[in-house]
Amino acid sequence: MNFKKKNTKILLACLLATLVFSACEKFKGDVEVPAFLHLDRIDIVPQPQNAPSSEPGFYSSIVDAAQLICYFDGDDAETNLGVYQLPFTVPILHHGPVEYIKVVPVIKQNGISGTRISYPFFQTIQIDDVLVAKDSITNFGTLNNGQWTLNAHYIPRRQMDILLEDYFEPTSFSTNFDSCITWVRDEPENACSGQGYGLLEVPDSVTTSTFSINIDLNPKTGQVLYLEMDYQTDLDLYVNMLGFAYSSSGSASSKPIMTLLPNNRWQKIYINLGRTWGQYNYNTPIRLFFQAANPNKTGGKVKIDNVKIVAK
Repeated sequence: MNFKKKNTKILLACLLATLVFSACEKFKGDVEVPAFLHLDRIDIVPQPQNAPSSEPGFYSSIVDAAQLICYFDGDDAETNLGVYQLPFTVPILHHGPVEYIKVVPVIKQNGISGTRISYPFFQTIQIDDVLVAKDSITNFGTLNNGQWTLNAHYIPRRQMDILLEDYFEPTSFSTNFDSCITWVRDEPENACSGQGYGLLEVPDSVTTSTFSINIDLNPKTGQVLYLEMDYQTDLDLYVNMLGFAYSSSGSASSKPIMTLLPNNRWQKIYINLGRTWGQYNYNTPIRLFFQAANPNKTGGKVKIDNVKIVAK
């Protein structure tokens, strides 16, 4: 028993010595002091030309993070620094000129942090001729209300299909939602943005209340399909799709997309419809319908604003 303990101690001592000497070898010499890249937020704004929409509600957005891609002078290829949640201050082990830095706007797909993606309808921002210095912060954008802000844009209209727009503004004449949604006008204090919003009032006498949108997709429409929406809800709100798996002559079936949980403030959501549409073999038309669940019969309200469906 003592012999085994002694051998164990010798093995541990050898392992410790190996780690110590390996560590010394790894960090031998001076450790370089990094430079830093800083950004607080990204705003989606209209382009000076070729803007996708004249409606301000079109640009309601929330960019949650950004991917940084650098091309350092003298390198053979770009360096992907990774995705960073905003605001960020990112260290880089490089001093001097950088030929360009690409800032790719990233959103929470379906509102989930674990599924952050570079949104396919936002343009990448490229900043040329960046100079970074040791132990110094390089800020991106302009200083606006104490925050360093970059402006980004949607891709040009010719590169996307805007299938539906509902901003509930005085400039509109109709809505794409069914009659269950009340168009509340001239209440800017309660709207997410602008003057109005859509409202579903669920009485305490029902357990479920439903409203819907019909979408007749062009057969040429790509498989990238998103619903963008600002919402505020007192109840669980189920988002579903109704469509035909094989042809319009078959029977329609319903498939769940996601559930929006109650919240006490306006939230932006980017919902990937393409995955569910794929389960219908990309047949058209499809219908989006929303179910407000009221199992305890407490009643409540669902508010929506700045709704659009985009594809490419």
